[in-house]
Amino acid sequence: MERNLKSSERKAYIVSHLEEALDKGWVIPYYQPIVRTITNSIAGAEALARWIDPNYGCIMPDTFVPALEEKGLIYKLDCFMLREAVRLQRERMDAGLPVGPISVNLSRQDFDNMDMVSYAGEITDKYGVSRELIELELTESLLVRDKEEMTRVVKELRRAGFSVWMDDFGSGYSSLIFMNDYTLDLIKLDMGFLKSFTRTSMEIMRSAVNMAKNLGIRTLAEGVETEEHVRFLREIGCDMMQGYYFSKPLSGEKMEEYLLNMGMPAETIEWKSFYDQADAFVINNEIPRAIMEYDMAEDQIHYLFINANEREQLRSIGRAHREDSEFVFNVRNNPLHVKLLEFYNHVIQSGENVTMYISDNSCFVRMDGKLIAKQENRCIFLFSMINVTKDRTQKIGDVLSKSLSDIVLLFDDVHVLNPELDTADNLINNFGIEGGFRDHDPLREGLRRFCKHSIYPEDRERYWAFANPDTMIERILQTSDGVERDYFRVLLPTDDGKEKYVWKEFNLLLIPGSENQKVLSCIKNSGPTGCMPCGKSGIG
Repeated sequence: MERNLKSSERKAYIVSHLEEALDKGWVIPYYQPIVRTITNSIAGAEALARWIDPNYGCIMPDTFVPALEEKGLIYKLDCFMLREAVRLQRERMDAGLPVGPISVNLSRQDFDNMDMVSYAGEITDKYGVSRELIELELTESLLVRDKEEMTRVVKELRRAGFSVWMDDFGSGYSSLIFMNDYTLDLIKLDMGFLKSFTRTSMEIMRSAVNMAKNLGIRTLAEGVETEEHVRFLREIGCDMMQGYYFSKPLSGEKMEEYLLNMGMPAETIEWKSFYDQADAFVINNEIPRAIMEYDMAEDQIHYLFINANEREQLRSIGRAHREDSEFVFNVRNNPLHVKLLEFYNHVIQSGENVTMYISDNSCFVRMDGKLIAKQENRCIFLFSMINVTKDRTQKIGDVLSKSLSDIVLLFDDVHVLNPELDTADNLINNFGIEGGFRDHDPLREGLRRFCKHSIYPEDRERYWAFANPDTMIERILQTSDGVERDYFRVLLPTDDGKEKYVWKEFNLLLIPGSENQKVLSCIKNSGPTGCMPCGKSGIG
């Protein structure tokens, strides 16, 4: 522990022994992990100086930093910390260990006493370390002074390949002005916000994160100490977290042990840009949205972020928790999985926003997806599922009458079938053909006619097994999601007056409240653009 000294004696000792402390290793770089919110992985660390003195024990930064600043010597400590961070990166690279970025604090005197931009470039070049592995933190007080000069410095640092952060954002009254004056890569929200954690401080943090997102600036919250803090930061879309909840600052040796034993993945620099792109879309607004990571090799998908409105949509479908939704997405023997895989592939290939309508848990659901990042076998989607049924407890007939405009978009053909009474009632027919059912048609006769005149010959046997009224209800009851579905080629007219067979998806589901007597028959395009189902070839 730091032994008692008079303030003047303590300052004199620190100043007179700085060079010795740096040379003999009394000043030691400690590292505090930085965690990416959406992945809960270690995405980097901040380098922090600790003075372990042989005579006076641990001298804390709030003691030695002001003493060195007062005598104009803090630049020597900052250069030492920068050099040590770069050297550590080189050591890890030479040892074949994964590396992530390390942030280093710079002070006002660094730029008064030397050309810090040139020094930072020279030291990284000397050790052969990429500049994206070193991130430079500038305090708000540094940026407020001589704005014209610091604007030039920030531009030069970023032009040289360094990320520039603003430390302690919100600790001073001018923070908002800086957002307009400087081009920054990240702002660190002052730990005072989480320390007080009042309704006011929470709203300030929420607004600051949203503002930064709109400006393309990442955010990091300091002082994270509780699970409540973590939940809040995830909710508002803060990109990074740092604090004692995860770890106190550690020596290099202890940091290595922490990385080995923490049970949290470490993000390497190769994946930094991939997840940075995802962070840019993590916005908690009124529009339902989720960010999802898809492993193409494993055919597995999971949520990185989901906002409150998207969670409400999932609850309306019957998914109480995100884990419930992930389970449904990733069960390969679920009939829905075929449609999801088709959807993922189309999102990846198109590069545009893709919309697909599906039947999920007796609800009509619109899925929207867009590719926002792709690397190796992994993709990140901007994703949403919107329940387009007004109330999932309503009878399908009520939904059809109240949401007919949505249903017309969903399906080309909708009928209500009653196998026991052998009747079929026509609700929607977008095929533009004379064949098929009309209201109160005989069910079995209409199915045979449709099979003979509209279904591709090679598909007819399979179609009749699917459409057989005698086994229809029993087969639907045996499905995992209450929907019997298959694909068949249907003869349709073309714009030039000819006809061709087109793949269509057929769905059969029981109408709630009909005591398992009525079936809703729905026919729609087989894919987002009417494309062939996977593994099937078309007929022109």
